[in-house]
Amino acid sequence: MSPFEGAFDYIILGAGSAGCILAATLAEALPDDRILLLEAGDDIPPHHETVWDPTRWVLVSRDRTLEWGYRSVAQTGLHGREIQLRRAKALGGCSVHNAMVYVRGGAYGFDRWAQEGCVGWNYDNILPYFERVEERMHITQAAVDPFIEDLVVACNPMGIPYTPNYNTSPHAFGVSPFQFLISQGGQRETTFSNFLGTGRHKNLHIASGVRFDRIVFDGERRAVAVAATDLRTQRQVEIHASREILIAAGAIGSPHLLLLSGVGPENQLRDLGIPVVSALPGVGENFQDDLFVTAMFLSRKPMPPQPYGLMGAVIFTSTDPSTLPYLTDVECSLASGTMEGLELPPDKRQSYFIYPNLQLLRSRGTIKLASTNPAEHPIIDPRYLNAPEDIQRCIFGVKLARDIGHNRGLADWFAEEILPGPRVQTDAEIEAYIRQTADTCYHYAGTCKMGVDDMAVVTPNLEVRGTERLRVVDASIIPTTVSGNTAAATMMIAAKGADLVLASRRST
Repeated sequence: MSPFEGAFDYIILGAGSAGCILAATLAEALPDDRILLLEAGDDIPPHHETVWDPTRWVLVSRDRTLEWGYRSVAQTGLHGREIQLRRAKALGGCSVHNAMVYVRGGAYGFDRWAQEGCVGWNYDNILPYFERVEERMHITQAAVDPFIEDLVVACNPMGIPYTPNYNTSPHAFGVSPFQFLISQGGQRETTFSNFLGTGRHKNLHIASGVRFDRIVFDGERRAVAVAATDLRTQRQVEIHASREILIAAGAIGSPHLLLLSGVGPENQLRDLGIPVVSALPGVGENFQDDLFVTAMFLSRKPMPPQPYGLMGAVIFTSTDPSTLPYLTDVECSLASGTMEGLELPPDKRQSYFIYPNLQLLRSRGTIKLASTNPAEHPIIDPRYLNAPEDIQRCIFGVKLARDIGHNRGLADWFAEEILPGPRVQTDAEIEAYIRQTADTCYHYAGTCKMGVDDMAVVTPNLEVRGTERLRVVDASIIPTTVSGNTAAATMMIAAKGADLVLASRRST
């Protein structure tokens, strides 16, 4: 029987970091219900030569067969560059190609969600959902090597303390061993492999290689079906759900699907001839991302092995010391010049990189339809560095990386600064360097934001406003980003989202 045939209670759109957790949780809690999980990408075979090897994650992130191929429009704030916006296209989503780091994020950011009307999303409420995820995803804390020991020494006089475990503290401030989603056997862990890889859910049907084209509504604005295309045969199908349709297509895919379905800004939809189901001006707005800048230093001696992809340490601090320790907005990750995929010349491989990732940026971008064709990518304009204060914070990040790299605590390692280099000294020169080289951290969020204001797309129960039986459960619902990578937060959202669905089921 075709996986599309028969009646389904729930349909989940997207088998990524959120969708796999959502599907597994519902399938386990509702054994008598039929659940369908759709994904445009394919499964990753166990013998794949790069995906499962943490040291080769840079190569994986560049593998075009595993990603959608999104690009931004030319960015005025980045000297007119178009930025590659990588999104994984595979069972497991971005847990297949990200850097595997696991950062919950500081409590302050989640408490802010609750203060702005997202009841039930403060840190104390969501902490059990992080812990639930961590029961299934194995977290490896990096071992402390000689370079990291000296890095801790370098950070101490800068007012950055040693924090043994940033995820067990509500405030991540300090220098810490990095935590990675890597198995005890040293392989990448994905949400698909850990939640769904055993195939033990008899009531869960998984169909890969399927593009979801739009949500079908009845006359009462109830989501009743998904119009989809089997990418292998180009067969178009309409698959019905008797209870709910749950969108987990990510911060680009979810608003794109809603817009194609008639949910979004009224003028944009009418201009393209799309019948308006629910006029929500916030769909595709509020695009948020983090940016990173690169500082590179030659080392006097060989760097320690790097078994995790990135080096095994991370630094959390703030561009505004008055916010510490409660709020951090800079996350410095590090890498060795020996990391596979960097493709450095031999004389530059004995080196180390410090990457200040600037978080909580003020710039907001948009996602708009290019056409009514679901196969055509949307128009993505992140508007990087559009907010004047963002460039000042990036300048701070470069100076911080330099201060760390040149610190006497790393004197046994430091030989020479390569990037930004000795010719870049003034703030104006640093700004020019940032605009020429800064890049995305791939932490997209916010485009179907949760809230209670007029720009909110989903309620705190993740229900799409103005519709019934339709939710969004992924990073797109994040109203404002938090101090950390988005992977952990996305998994938490899925775990909590599943409970919200189950609570609705119990009440009906």
